[in-house]
Amino acid sequence: MPRLAVVALAAALVASSCSNGGGDDDGGGPAGTSAESTTTVPSATELCAGAQAAPAPARVAQPALVEASGIAASASEPGVLWAHNDSGGEPEVFAIGEDGGDRGRWSLPGAEAVDWEDMARGPREGGADVLYLGDIGDNGSQRAEVTVYRAAEPEVPPGATGGALDGVEAITLAYADGARDAEALLADPVTGDLFIVTKVLVGPAGVYRIPAGAGGGATIAMEREGDVAGSLVTGGDISPDGSVIGLRTYTSVLLWERAPGESVPEALAGPPCTAPAVAEPQGEALAMATDGRGYVTVSEGANPTINVFRLPDA
Repeated sequence: MPRLAVVALAAALVASSCSNGGGDDDGGGPAGTSAESTTTVPSATELCAGAQAAPAPARVAQPALVEASGIAASASEPGVLWAHNDSGGEPEVFAIGEDGGDRGRWSLPGAEAVDWEDMARGPREGGADVLYLGDIGDNGSQRAEVTVYRAAEPEVPPGATGGALDGVEAITLAYADGARDAEALLADPVTGDLFIVTKVLVGPAGVYRIPAGAGGGATIAMEREGDVAGSLVTGGDISPDGSVIGLRTYTSVLLWERAPGESVPEALAGPPCTAPAVAEPQGEALAMATDGRGYVTVSEGANPTINVFRLPDA
């Protein structure tokens, strides 16, 4: 992904910044990254109207994470975000603590990093949530095939330095209607499907589905199952209950409501609301909090800040 500007970044992994402080609040971490929550998940409209930026953003300490292009909130490790570099990086993921501290880096054995653009955490049939890494960037729209890697989320105990992810699988993909550039990968917690949203200069962007359970073997031809208004989509995520879909561009965060029984492409065909965001000249990463009460954005650059936006506690 070419530089559009010098990076300026985004926000804090500080749980207390938008909560009542202490470890027993509904968030459990900077982005609400507790594994479970009994709090009612707010709507997209509520997030757009009420989410507030953390007042004391932390900065990423890991010096190797200089082109943060995708992030995802951990399901099993409260207060941890997963992140990866953009094109030119190694096939690896980084764990970031709520203070921005380095919690380790994990390689993906057998994987390649041509142009990693986004990641997601999502369900796998018959098992726990896994990490999905999208090698889906294609600035010239020339790649005959792209790849999404799937691997088990590792434990991140105190003092962890990293290692190698277990069970790495490559899902080889091709667009049925020709090569596309894309930077947004979504994992649907309701159906288990994955979705790629393309990046276009002038909208609409395309929404392509990867069926749940897709694995290695033959190349999967992705059909365009919908359109979404807008252009220059650089990242995305879905709330843990599937009711809110988020996409970001270089300048904005957009949220869509998703009704029960509605597919991701159907929801994205409707109008979004615009959520609070800060200026990030190379902003490409978005993660929804695991409790659904906020989201995190990050830009590329050395020691970026991590922008946390959350609804205030009642």
